[in-house]
Amino acid sequence: MKGCLLLRHVRLTDGCLGDILIEDGKIARTAPVISPSQDMPVLEGGGGVVCPGFVNAHIHPGQTFVGGPWVDYAYADTVPGRARAEAEYQSTHPRMNAARNCFVQFREAIRRGTTHVRGHMDVGSFGLEEMEDALYAREAFRDVLDIEYVAMPSNGILNMATDPAQTIPAAVRLGAEGIGGADPCDRDGDPVRSVELTCRLAAETGAKVDLHLHEFGAMGLFSMHLLFAGIRKYHLEHRVTISHAWCLANVSDETFRPIAENMRELGIGIITHVPGHVPFPSLKQMQRFHVPYGVGTDNMRNLWSPYGMNDMRERVMLLAYLSDFRRREDLEAAYDAGTYGSAQIMRLADYGLQPGCRADLVVFSAENRAEALLQCAMPHFVIKRGRLVARDGVLEDCVPEYRPC
Repeated sequence: MKGCLLLRHVRLTDGCLGDILIEDGKIARTAPVISPSQDMPVLEGGGGVVCPGFVNAHIHPGQTFVGGPWVDYAYADTVPGRARAEAEYQSTHPRMNAARNCFVQFREAIRRGTTHVRGHMDVGSFGLEEMEDALYAREAFRDVLDIEYVAMPSNGILNMATDPAQTIPAAVRLGAEGIGGADPCDRDGDPVRSVELTCRLAAETGAKVDLHLHEFGAMGLFSMHLLFAGIRKYHLEHRVTISHAWCLANVSDETFRPIAENMRELGIGIITHVPGHVPFPSLKQMQRFHVPYGVGTDNMRNLWSPYGMNDMRERVMLLAYLSDFRRREDLEAAYDAGTYGSAQIMRLADYGLQPGCRADLVVFSAENRAEALLQCAMPHFVIKRGRLVARDGVLEDCVPEYRPC
C-alpha cells in the first residue's frame, strides 16, 4: 500500500497518546487505538511527541564546505564585508559544485526533521549555473523533500554580472518560484531603482519576492517602506517575504504599530535565522501584532559563517534561548515558529496534523515540543508523505546520495 502507514503510540496535539493512520501519503484519521490492516507497515512511536515536519524557510543550499576539506573561516565581520569577501573568493576559486552542495544540505535537513525548504540560489555571480544545479537536485529529492527556490542576486540586483532583466526571468522560467534581492541601500546603493526593479520583475514573471534586509535602523525602515510602495504599485500582495529584517529589532510597539498594519494589509511575513551577533525581530512582538514569523537556518558552514548544519530544532532552540524563553508555552511558540510559522509564510497547503493534511511528520522521544526542543538531538522518526525517510538521524535508502555525472 503506497504511502500507507500506521504510526502507533504517539503523543498527539492534545497531549494524549494515540495512533495515526496514514493513507495515500495523507493523515486519514487519529484515534486512541487503530488496528492495522493486513500487510500495513507499522511504526511504534514509543509515546514520543508527533509534530509536523520542520519548514526551513531560508537556506543557501548551493554553498557549503561541509563534506569537503576543512576551510578556515577568515572573512569579514560585517555583512558588506562578507559580501566583498565572497566576491573576492569567487574571483580566485572555481565555482562551487552547487549540485553536490544541495545534496549535502538536503540530506542533513531531512535527517534532522525538515520536510520543506526554501533555498536561495545565487544568480548574481554565475548567471543560471547554480540554479541549474539546484533544479537537478530538486528532481532527485522530489519524493523525500519539498523544495522551493528563490533566484537571488547575492550581492544586490544592481550588481549582477549579467543583465537582471534577462537572467531573473530566465531563472523563473527554469523553475524558481521566487526572486530575491539584498539590502537595497547598503549593497545596491540605489534603493529606489533596486526595489522598483525587483517588484517589476516579480509582477512580470508572477514570482514571489523574498528580500534579504540586513540594514539597521532608519536605513532598513526606508528600504522597507519602498518595498511597501512597490507591492502596492505592482499588486504583489501576499507574495512578499522579508528575511532577517534587522531594522525591526528592539523597536517600540508604538513605532512598530503602523509598520505592522502595512505588513498585515500587504500579507508580508518575516523570516529570521536567529543571528547571535545582532538583535533580531521579536517573536512575541510579531505575535502581538499578528505578523507572520518563521525561521530558517540560513548558511551551512560557508563563506558567510563557520556555523550551521541545517538543524531546525537547534535553530528554534536558539530562538528560545536568545529570547530568554523559559515557560513551556513560550518554548513551544518558538518551536512552532519553525513549523506552522514558516509554513504560513510559504503558504503550504495541507500542512499540519489534522485529517487530510499531508503526512509530513517528525516524532521525537519526548513528552512535548518544549522537551523536544531542549533535549532531543535527532528525531526518532522523520516521515515524508507517509514514508519513513530517517530514523534516529540515519537516512533511509530512499534519500538520494550525490553521484557526479
